[in-house]
Amino acid sequence: MGIRFTRDQCLNLENSLRQEWIDTNGLGGYASSTILDCHTRKYHGLLVANLKKPAGRFALLSKLELSIRAGESEFRLSTNKYPGVFEPTGHKYIESVEYDTFPVVNYVIGDIRLSKSTMMVHGEDTVLVRLELHDAKKPIVVRALPLLSYRDVHGLTRQNMYLRGRMSNGDNCQKIDPYELMPPLYFDWSEQVDFNPGPHWYNNIEYLKELKRGYDYQEDLFCPGTYETSLAPGEYLIFRASLEKPSSSSAKIWKQELARRTKKSRIFAGQPENIAALKDHGEKFLITNNKGTPGIVAGYHWFGEWGRDTMIALPGLTFHSGRNATGFNILKAWAAEEKHGLLPNILSDGDGESAYNSIDTSLWFFRAIQEYTAITTDWDGVKKHLGNAMDSILNTWIKGNAPLVRITADGLVWAGTPGTQLTWMDANSQGKPVTPRYGMAVEINALWYNALCYYLEFCRMTKLKKPAVINKYKQLFEKNFARTFWFSDGDYLADVVAENGQDTAVRPNQVLAVSLPYSPLSRAQMQGIINVIKDQLVTPCGLRTLSPKNSAYIPFYHGNQDQRDAAYHQGTVWPWLVGHFAEACMRIAVNKVAEKEYLIKTFESLWSSHLNEAGLYGISEIFDANPPYRPKGCVTQAWSVAEIIRTLEMLKGN
Repeated sequence: MGIRFTRDQCLNLENSLRQEWIDTNGLGGYASSTILDCHTRKYHGLLVANLKKPAGRFALLSKLELSIRAGESEFRLSTNKYPGVFEPTGHKYIESVEYDTFPVVNYVIGDIRLSKSTMMVHGEDTVLVRLELHDAKKPIVVRALPLLSYRDVHGLTRQNMYLRGRMSNGDNCQKIDPYELMPPLYFDWSEQVDFNPGPHWYNNIEYLKELKRGYDYQEDLFCPGTYETSLAPGEYLIFRASLEKPSSSSAKIWKQELARRTKKSRIFAGQPENIAALKDHGEKFLITNNKGTPGIVAGYHWFGEWGRDTMIALPGLTFHSGRNATGFNILKAWAAEEKHGLLPNILSDGDGESAYNSIDTSLWFFRAIQEYTAITTDWDGVKKHLGNAMDSILNTWIKGNAPLVRITADGLVWAGTPGTQLTWMDANSQGKPVTPRYGMAVEINALWYNALCYYLEFCRMTKLKKPAVINKYKQLFEKNFARTFWFSDGDYLADVVAENGQDTAVRPNQVLAVSLPYSPLSRAQMQGIINVIKDQLVTPCGLRTLSPKNSAYIPFYHGNQDQRDAAYHQGTVWPWLVGHFAEACMRIAVNKVAEKEYLIKTFESLWSSHLNEAGLYGISEIFDANPPYRPKGCVTQAWSVAEIIRTLEMLKGN
C-alpha cells in the first residue's frame, strides 16, 4: 500500500498545494500540512493539540524550518508563501513524497539524498520528525528552526509584546513557555545538538486556502532560535516537540509508535488495498476526548464531536472495521448524554454545555445500535447499557416532552419552527435558514419509523414486554406516511410537509425511506424514488442535495462564508449519502449483479483516485454539484469515509 508523488507532480504547485496529509494522536490533536510542507490553511501545523485548559484545539508548533549546509552552500528545504512570492522554495529539492501510514519527503541535492518523516505519538500531544541522510560524500550540517503559532486553530497570530521567547534548559530537553494560561512546550533531539538563541518573527506568512475562503490569511510566527548539528551518511536525527517532559529517548518512542502502526495495519492484510487503507486511516477520527470518554471527530481540520456525524459514521469506522468494542463504548458514552429525549448535536469540549439542537441524532442512535446487533447479536449488552436511553427517547417523544418535537395524530413527527434548523440540512446564510425544513421532514420520519420497529425487535430479542403504545404509533405511521408524503405526479416523496402542504423539491433525504431496514413503502414506490434519484441527483462523488431542475440549484460551492453556506445543501454533493443510496439500490434490485456493477462504476473514483486528490487516504466532506466535481469542505470527513467503507462491505457481500 502507499501513495507516491513524483518530482514533477510536486513541482506542479496548482495540484500539490491541494494535496494534504494529516496525522493524528487519538486525543483530538494532529499534525498536518500539504505534501510540500507549505501551509495553505490556518489549521495546518506540526503540533495541534486538543487542550483541556483552555478547552479546544490549539496550533502550538506551526513548522520546523529545515536547511542543510554542504561545504559553503546552504539549501533551505521548506516552502512558505509570502505576499507575492514563495520563499524559500524547498519544494524544488523534493524527489518524491510517499504516504502510507505517515508522510515521508525524499530530497535530492546533487549527491545528497535525505528523507524527512513525521509522526504523531498515539495517546500523547507529541510529534516526531525524523531526518535520515542516505547518501552524501561527507557529513552535512543540519539547521532547524521551530516556528511557533500558539493560538486557537480558528485564529491567527500577530507579532506581539506578550510572547515570552526565552528557551530554558531542562533534563535532556529545552522548554519554552510563550504565554500565560497556555501550556509550555518541550523540545528534544535523539542526538546532541547545539542551540543558538536568536528570537525573531517571521512576518506575513500567507495561507492561500483562507484567502480563497474569504478569511484573514496572514500570520506572524515566532522563532526562538536555531538548532544545529552535523549528520553523516547512514545516520538519522529525531526531533520531538511535546506538551510532556520526555521520559524516554525520542528514538525509542519512534520505534514504539512505528511498531504500533505496523501491527494495526496488519489487521487489514488480505483485504482490497483501498478498503484496507480506508479502514486503517479511519482510526484518525477515533479519539479519547477531554472528558476521558471515547468519541469520533466529525472532520478535519475544524470539526469537533458532533452527535449526528458520530452516529452516522460509527458503524463504518467501528463495526465494519473490526472495532466492535470501540463502537459499543462510544454508544455507551453518548447514551449517558441523553436529555429530554435528545442526544447532543455538538458535544462540549470542556465544562461548557453541549448543544441539543438537532432532532435526528437521537434517531440515528437507534440506527447505529441496529448495525451493532446485526454484526454482533449482543442483545444483552444493548439491553444492559443502551436500553434505558432508547426507551427514554421514544417515550419522551410520544408524550410530547421533547423540545420542538411532537407526534401528530397520524403518528408522524413534526419538528421545529420557521427559524430553527434541526435536521442535517442546517445551514444559515445572512442569519436565515437556507433550507427551512420545519414541519414533517421525510428522513426524520423514516428514521422515526425505523426506530419504532427496531425497538419492538429489541423487545422481542431480549424477551421484554412490547409496549402497546410503540406498536400503536408504528401502525399509525404505516397507515399515514405514504398518504402524507407521496407526490404521485413525480412518483417520489416530498421532502417536507408543513402547513402549506408538500415541498416537492427533489432532494436525497427520501432515500432513507428505502434504505433503512424498516420501511413502510411498497416496492413500486421504492423503485420510483430510486429512479428519480438516479435521474437527477447521482454524480460520481455522491448525491446532489437538490435537483439541477430546481431554480434554487447552486452548482458550485465557493466564495465567502455566506455564499458557501447558501450552496451547502442547494446542490452541493455529499458522499456520505452513497451508503444509503447503495443500500436502497441493492434492496430493490432484481438483477443484483448488474446493480452492483452500476454502483461500482458510478462511485469507484471515491475510493480510488480521490484518495490522493485532497486529504490523503481520506474522503472529502463535499463536492461541487457540477463537473469537474471539485472536492470542497473538510479534506477528510468521518461519515464520508465511514459510509464508503460500509458501501464496500455491502457490495462485497452481494
